[in-house]
Amino acid sequence: MAAEVKKGIDTTKNPIPFEMAQVPGPEQAKCYMPKVMGAIIKKAKRPLLVVGAELFDDPIMFDKMIEMGKMGIPIAATAHSVKGFVDRGYMTNVYQIGLHPLTNYLRFPDYMGLDGKGQYDVVIFMGIFYKFANAMFSALKNFNRDIKRISIDRYYHINANMTFGNMAFTPDDYHAAVDEVIEAMKK
Repeated sequence: MAAEVKKGIDTTKNPIPFEMAQVPGPEQAKCYMPKVMGAIIKKAKRPLLVVGAELFDDPIMFDKMIEMGKMGIPIAATAHSVKGFVDRGYMTNVYQIGLHPLTNYLRFPDYMGLDGKGQYDVVIFMGIFYKFANAMFSALKNFNRDIKRISIDRYYHINANMTFGNMAFTPDDYHAAVDEVIEAMKK
């Protein structure tokens, strides 16, 4: 409940790679406030939400992702995260796929998407093991510059375009920040 009370969480603090060895080169992610990220996602023509098994570490996040899915954003459930959606009775526009094959498909401009309607213009990552997510962001950064890469994860992802700062140790602030992203998408 504490997350519902907080407003205006500053997600631009602590923009340091969560793991020390993450040095991407001259282009690094920028931290943005949740309202900006929500507005970018809302304006996207073909967004895709990619979620992973780390959502099981914080199960309330499944409900937040379902809320985003109900706004029409397709959800790519990687690893065994599809179980969290099945357990909650939500399978509308949820697709089970491996993270690595999905990232490989996203590299190609002629990829028709999980629903066959065309390539995505914004990919939002959340709840994916940090090293995997960083590698997938790096692959997209280097091999498909047309896709905007957004992380709404609790970690600063240096290879994304837009990300939160490290919020791994402030779960209430992190929940409030994701709630603000969702609220901005509703406006």
